[in-house]
Amino acid sequence: MGDSPQWRGQKQDALVIPQGGYVGLQADGLDTFSLHEAVLSTNETGTWQNETTSALMWNQNAVYGFDNFGTATYKDGELYAPSKADNNLYAVNASNGAIIWNTTIRQCDGSPCIDGDVVYVGECMGVYGEPTPSARAMALNRTNGEEIWHFIEPNNNTWVGSPLVNGQYVYYTTSYYDTSYYTTGCGVYALNKTNGDVLWRQDVGNIVGSVAYGSGMIFISVYNPPAQYAFNATTGQQIWKQSYGYSWDTSPVIYGGMMIQVTFLHGVWSTLVLNETSGQLIRSFTGNGSTATPLVDDGKVFIPSNDWTIWAYDLATGTELWRTAPLHNGTLQNYMYCSPASAGGAIYCQALNGTFYAINETDGGVLWSYTMGSLGFGSPSIGDGCVFITNDAGLYAFRIGPGSGDWPMFCHNQLHTSLSEQGVEYVRWPLTQPQNLGDVSNTWITARFVWCNDTVSSGAVAWKIYFFDASGDSNVTDTEIFYVNMAPFPDVAILNAVPSKTVVGQSLTAFISVAVANRGDSTEIFNVTARADTTVIGTEEVRLTSGNSTTVTFTWNTTSSAYGNYTISAYAWPVENETNTANNNFTGGWIVVAGVGDLTGGTSNPFDFVPDGRVQIIDVAVVAKFFGQKVPPAPANCDVTGPTIGVPDGKVQIDDVATVSKHFGQHYS
Repeated sequence: MGDSPQWRGQKQDALVIPQGGYVGLQADGLDTFSLHEAVLSTNETGTWQNETTSALMWNQNAVYGFDNFGTATYKDGELYAPSKADNNLYAVNASNGAIIWNTTIRQCDGSPCIDGDVVYVGECMGVYGEPTPSARAMALNRTNGEEIWHFIEPNNNTWVGSPLVNGQYVYYTTSYYDTSYYTTGCGVYALNKTNGDVLWRQDVGNIVGSVAYGSGMIFISVYNPPAQYAFNATTGQQIWKQSYGYSWDTSPVIYGGMMIQVTFLHGVWSTLVLNETSGQLIRSFTGNGSTATPLVDDGKVFIPSNDWTIWAYDLATGTELWRTAPLHNGTLQNYMYCSPASAGGAIYCQALNGTFYAINETDGGVLWSYTMGSLGFGSPSIGDGCVFITNDAGLYAFRIGPGSGDWPMFCHNQLHTSLSEQGVEYVRWPLTQPQNLGDVSNTWITARFVWCNDTVSSGAVAWKIYFFDASGDSNVTDTEIFYVNMAPFPDVAILNAVPSKTVVGQSLTAFISVAVANRGDSTEIFNVTARADTTVIGTEEVRLTSGNSTTVTFTWNTTSSAYGNYTISAYAWPVENETNTANNNFTGGWIVVAGVGDLTGGTSNPFDFVPDGRVQIIDVAVVAKFFGQKVPPAPANCDVTGPTIGVPDGKVQIDDVATVSKHFGQHYS
């Protein structure tokens, strides 16, 4: 046997946490031969269970709109989220929801595809099938959203599904806006990902879904005329075709030599398991399926169904494992549009009524749920220890981890492990196997656990971390203690700070919306200050009961503000005895103070709204384009004024056009 592992750097995030709170516990481990496992042990006794709230981190309401179907794609700490209401694609900071950039993408129904420093997206039809003229398949610079190339389908078809990149190819699906009719160009396109040139296409009909790739093939299920296909991914040559019914808003999943696909045939939704080589039917989960793509994970398939539940089956044997309770209530439709995602032993899924669920992957029990602001067409994505979900009311971020439901935990001072997902280690389940640290040698590895609960009302918790090497030798840290609800725990926080527009004319007005929360254990009265850079916009007094949040709107008159780009921030003044002040400050989006009427011209795309220091015909034309529209769908930057001079009124009218026109030809230094 070798020497036992070493440890150092034991620490905890807090000494006192409230009931329903959480605390990070960590230490570094090292072994000269092979650091194998880390296990957290605590001394809590009894039958309580480890729980927290649903851990909402933030929401960004700039991403919204009816039938906001596209998933926000995560990459390297950023999200790329389509927003149907204002015809934009947003790049969002995944840690705080702040907008990094946005660019015009009309009626995007698919999820952006990220390949290196490029974002691939497509423009679809309107919510009710309205045509989108000259709809574009596009490649954008991931850093700033600027266009690299675009391709317009020659037959006026729109780009429906999510793009997929493999090698030098980017694959898109197309449909005519009237899906009862199909024409040339409806089907699958393979484009050169560098320049958008067409490499091949297959005119197979209207597709309302995305392609999947596997074993050198591209797979798709067609709505009209109904069929399933496999094509050679390089040449586009058809390999097989089957006719098992049509698919709508559901895409193939390739797993272990199988194609899993939901279809509708003879009035019945079914989830089919096909041989990927031939398309032959292996198994059918008849009666289970909906307008959502099933989740396949660890040899199991999880199927959202029109009976408002999710069904779980063993994919190899077809054995039913469990079925959830009804998740939907019939709001708008019976369909389930959300395609689930999994992380940390839980399945995340949104019902059409806007309720977001974390579901126990083992038995289908609801771990926690959160009611969002509107209808739920979007699907979740996972990244950076978080789960992100688009809702018609906004883009939401939750921490992956326990919720207010039944999360079994380690008790009676037994050794139990945690579960690591996306780089964050959460103490979750009484697993039989400890967490594997990768058998690394001569390298310090941080083992971080998050302890959280809801049912322990008050008490002291002792903890320590065991490190094991591959030979079974172990070492254990010191015993430390934290306290649950044994002292007052005030905690006020800023959740978000969002400007109403990104460009405002000097002397005119913009609004700043600041979301604030009371996470402490008693009602608090406190001040909130909004700033543009170091300039104080205003301070408002807020009264919030424990566990509640609200939005405070500040009015910024820019008369005394110099031209330039201003970063918006908000600060909640600490209340008495508050020790956690890290969340009292929030740096949000930005806003440009420009000359009156100077809205755009700084880039080739006028809807980027980058001022160029002068008022030209393009500034007048951009405002005039949205004449008579409310905000949204009209861009807020076009709402220059209202009945009160300089104060936006939520709609684009003749006074907005006149204000910009009045300054036509003017240059600003």
